[in-house]
Amino acid sequence: MGGTATRTIGDISVDNYHGYFAYNFGDEDAKVRPYILGGLGATRYGSVPYSVGSVSGETESNSQFSTTWGAGVKLYPSPKVGLKLGVRWTPTYIKSDATGWWCDPYWGCYVVGDAQFSNQFEFSGGLVLRF
Repeated sequence: MGGTATRTIGDISVDNYHGYFAYNFGDEDAKVRPYILGGLGATRYGSVPYSVGSVSGETESNSQFSTTWGAGVKLYPSPKVGLKLGVRWTPTYIKSDATGWWCDPYWGCYVVGDAQFSNQFEFSGGLVLRF
């Protein structure tokens, strides 16, 4: 039998750079304040040095356009101290593979692609101090 082997060569660094807009619902002094956020930016995948047998090198780093979307809630059991719980999703477009042709009587024929994304999910929580 033949085949391929899977080998771990290292850890990749993933850095996100996003500007975002957040909106907090409710009054400023409310005990419960849900929020949403959305933003645009870039995700950078770092290079990874490797050495497998007598072959060594380094993978290339790469940056791609990405968006970020999130929601959560801020809970204030006291007027000045609270708790923040949130979730964030950051999809990053990686590439598209051609999957076939689509023909339209008005626009003509063109290649249809299957987009591939890297999806990052973040669940966070923390202490909030209100001044």
